[in-house]
Amino acid sequence: MKNKQPKYLVIYEDVKEKILSGHYPINSRIADGNTLVQEYDASLMTVKKALDILVSEGFLIRRRGYGTIVKDWTKGKKAHLYAVEGSSKRHSGQLESEVLTFEVEHPNADIAHKLSIDVEDFIYRIERVRYVKKVPTIIEYTYMPISIIPQLKYSHLTGSIYKYILEELGLVIQSSFLNVKGVRPNALEKQTMHLTDTDFLMQVEQVANLDDGRIFEYSIARHLPDSFNFETVIFNN
Repeated sequence: MKNKQPKYLVIYEDVKEKILSGHYPINSRIADGNTLVQEYDASLMTVKKALDILVSEGFLIRRRGYGTIVKDWTKGKKAHLYAVEGSSKRHSGQLESEVLTFEVEHPNADIAHKLSIDVEDFIYRIERVRYVKKVPTIIEYTYMPISIIPQLKYSHLTGSIYKYILEELGLVIQSSFLNVKGVRPNALEKQTMHLTDTDFLMQVEQVANLDDGRIFEYSIARHLPDSFNFETVIFNN
């Protein structure tokens, strides 16, 4: 029997369609949470999960004291190129991967929340060091639900996981929510990337969605600063 679509995805798709069709015009305020709870016969948490995806995709923005507003989603389509392309495309022909960890396990509560799954579900936990021109440049910590990205193999990890997702699974990557900051290296990073306590790395934390709204990846990538280049588009709110 085919699994019933989760309620938050039903809400996500309906609200997105209303935005794209102009039912919710750009710069307008959408219905408040309590109204949406009644409209979709869902919990406030379920409604919030649906709207969180639309916020991460650049369709909505929350303004304190005013509500949730429809952004000008016709602009800034390049804002998510970092995540969608992945490391392999950005360093094409120069990149090699060393797989440190490839495990199937249950997520902890925080990872489950990031992926919008239950702690009883199974995920892949992947740790890789990425070498650019033979230099250990990026270390990646990646978590993916097996239910969405099935049959992932070790051979995919030494190349491009995104190539497997796009070309073999035929999935469409829509967007990512990114958080970028500088951090000090941990013990593993100091060992594998030949760093000291006084060095720092540029960290990119991301939650990535497919075009149907499902979250397929939560990851943290830490880059050597001299090789890190991040480009985005600032929306006019």
